[in-house]
Amino acid sequence: MVSMVEPDKVKQKLDQVGCGFCLAKWTQVTIHLGSGINHSCHHVKAHTIPADKVVDNPHLLHNTGFKKNTRKQMLNRERPDECDYCWRVEDNTDSFSDRIWKSRDPWSWQDYHKIAKSTGDEDFYPRYVEVSFSNVCNFMCGYCGPAFSSKWHDEIKKHGPYKFKLSNWQYNLLDEYQKQIPEREDNPYIEAFWKWFPEAVNHMFTFRITGGEPLLSKHTDRVLDYLLENPQPQLEFAINSNACPPGNKWNEFVDKVKKLEENKCIRKFCLFVSAESKGKQAEYNRDGMDWQAFVANVKYYLKNVKGRLCFMSAFNILSFPTFMPFLVFVLSLKKAFEGRIDISIPYVRNPGFLDGQIATKDLIKKYLYPCRDFMKLNKDYFERREISDFVRIIEDLERRINNPETAGRMQNVNRKMFYEWIEQYDTRRGKNFNLIFPELVQFKEFCKNV
Repeated sequence: MVSMVEPDKVKQKLDQVGCGFCLAKWTQVTIHLGSGINHSCHHVKAHTIPADKVVDNPHLLHNTGFKKNTRKQMLNRERPDECDYCWRVEDNTDSFSDRIWKSRDPWSWQDYHKIAKSTGDEDFYPRYVEVSFSNVCNFMCGYCGPAFSSKWHDEIKKHGPYKFKLSNWQYNLLDEYQKQIPEREDNPYIEAFWKWFPEAVNHMFTFRITGGEPLLSKHTDRVLDYLLENPQPQLEFAINSNACPPGNKWNEFVDKVKKLEENKCIRKFCLFVSAESKGKQAEYNRDGMDWQAFVANVKYYLKNVKGRLCFMSAFNILSFPTFMPFLVFVLSLKKAFEGRIDISIPYVRNPGFLDGQIATKDLIKKYLYPCRDFMKLNKDYFERREISDFVRIIEDLERRINNPETAGRMQNVNRKMFYEWIEQYDTRRGKNFNLIFPELVQFKEFCKNV
């Protein structure tokens, strides 16, 4: 595997092909097999995989017509509209966008010359693959929805979508995008996956199972068993989890991962767990979580498995007063299990009423600046990328708050919707925002009255 190239040099080489050129469009894919959709990174909207063709041509799991057209745009020195997040970062901040970071990864960068010389019509085996088998999940995280949580689906089916006075938009309306093929039914996408996987896995550097909650899917067990029987010594295997599956599933999962490591069936393993706050506030954010069980399961994994653990922190408005105590918790694990703990900090843009953009400037200064300073103060433990991720969030939020095109009326509409959403959320789920988030009570009332 090639060594890491400095990000400024990566940008220079990418821009030689085109200012919109990004290797992730070829080398990376996220596939939602429960709904038949596909995307190259978490910033772009997913698009549909043709169900009538995918079984006969499993390459369509990654190489869709839509994606090939986008590749051609990049090779023609164009900036695809769907990649606007990275363009905003590059045009308005001093930070490197995810176009640079994703292309820079060794497993991606090794294909630079091959991809730069391509036409856009070729089928590529991806190097980094994320797969979701279904939306089955025992959590109902506030910013999630029916597409990724069966519990959310059941709630919306029972109570209907969330409704707002200032907008006709209904949060988590059960539309076509969110329809799932139940695991008990024939699924052409899963059939295609099991045709594609035995060959595709030979080309993979990383294979990651997402959800829903992967530990509730029978196909996750099938993957674990496949790798035990068919070792892939080049493979970095990863699984997302809420770390609170029911029954004995957690211990059974940890035991299988331990066997994969001991038998050298994979190169290494990484567990991604979802959390961006601590204690009761975490349980409010991630409805279904038991914080004490979460901590116990995380430590059980770290004590019994050699692999890494990465916290995925979906940063949103509810994270503002809660992120510092969470960072203190993460730092304690970084010190106790040195070299094995990471944190990734994507932030929530949709729904807009949970986007940090609804915050005031005072809230950013009060809660986010100390978090940034805390990470910099502990730079021996927090990596450059981790700090950069959070700095970029602050910069982007401040830029959007100060921009009249993205602030103003729509910002206040989202603030009103935040208040209305909290009121409905508490009623539906028997929660008490004011008790759990006393730091944000004043802000909630501000949102009510803007």
